[in-house]
Amino acid sequence: MFTCERCGAGLPPDRDQCAYCGTVSAAARGVLQAAAAGQAREQAKHAAEVAIVRQKLLSTLEQASSRALMWGLLSFAFFCLPIFNALSFLQFKRAQAAAREAGVAVPTRATVGLICSAITALCSVGCWVWMVTDIRADNARVDARKIELAKQIEAHPAGPSLDHSFACALAEQYVLSNGFQGETNTGSFRDFDCAGALRVSSGRAEMSDFKFKPSSSGAQQNAVICFKLGERWFVERAQVTGCALK
Repeated sequence: MFTCERCGAGLPPDRDQCAYCGTVSAAARGVLQAAAAGQAREQAKHAAEVAIVRQKLLSTLEQASSRALMWGLLSFAFFCLPIFNALSFLQFKRAQAAAREAGVAVPTRATVGLICSAITALCSVGCWVWMVTDIRADNARVDARKIELAKQIEAHPAGPSLDHSFACALAEQYVLSNGFQGETNTGSFRDFDCAGALRVSSGRAEMSDFKFKPSSSGAQQNAVICFKLGERWFVERAQVTGCALK
């Protein structure tokens, strides 16, 4: 604690002028000015550090917002792949956290990216639900048709005769059970057309121009059905070329 250089009275720790005689103490003023200068330097240093941190936060905010928008827009092109929706959401959360720390609002583009990813996520879920439902419906339709064909085949009397309707039932059952030309997703097979001619020769038979669609949007497929007589007639194979009957 300093004392007045003139009257000897004690000076308060934050004053450089005597309250009794009004004398200004040079020593006290020097100490107070030095303390004020040091405090100003600390404040300036702290302000600079805060500015640097805030600038980094703003940079992170801008980067995360742009990426949230980018992934959100890309999710429209690849809406069946949820990875882009997840990336957009994560970048939005990153932008949100940076905006909160920086004390600013979340940029509009980050919000737009989140909305885009949310829309495409709903579309993706709807698409997958529709696909699963459609596949189950197709499989149920094919299973019911195979049961119907099995009943028709079982009702046909055994023997060497092979009429056209029996051959058609055998051909459709074979294709629905075994596929054709490597395509085994028989649940999508539809629109069978069994109008081709049937040729029988020495325990073998051939039906050409057996037509069907491998999917609802696919082109019509032409097949040649090769039959063979054992205990009863059965389909030996289905192919795109003739059966080479003798």
